[in-house]
Amino acid sequence: MKQCKLLSLDTSSSCSGWSIFLNGEYSNSGVFNLKKIKSSDERFKQMCTILLYTLNTEQPDIVGIEMTVVTRNAAAQRLLTMILGVVYGWCVVHNVEFIMLRPTEWRALISSEKKGRKRDALKKWSMDKVKTLFGKDVSDDEADAILIGQAIINKRCK
Repeated sequence: MKQCKLLSLDTSSSCSGWSIFLNGEYSNSGVFNLKKIKSSDERFKQMCTILLYTLNTEQPDIVGIEMTVVTRNAAAQRLLTMILGVVYGWCVVHNVEFIMLRPTEWRALISSEKKGRKRDALKKWSMDKVKTLFGKDVSDDEADAILIGQAIINKRCK
């Protein structure tokens, strides 16, 4: 019997979190950290290349990703939108289901508890939640990727 593979992503142009779930169970996760690359153009190209390589290597059945939210930095917003487009394009070409969740949506699918509103409080909540649910100490980028995947599973199993 074929396993259903979900790849969930918390993307950025400098540090993207990823996680894999097999048949609804957490398998593994990590981050693509490109913060040392100073040129934003080069960092963006490298991040797109790594994401495409990962998609080609993992061949997921479903890709889940966090929807971009309007930020104060228009340049960063454009890069995030282009990264989303790269992932979406891969999914279209490979006939793979593509699921985008707003940050508030995936967080609500994980827990109804109060999470805070500030960025630092939300990062801490994600890392604490992964520690509680999976017993793993991870960065906020990896935590968000894991929780995005779990949120998709929770939504499907309602």
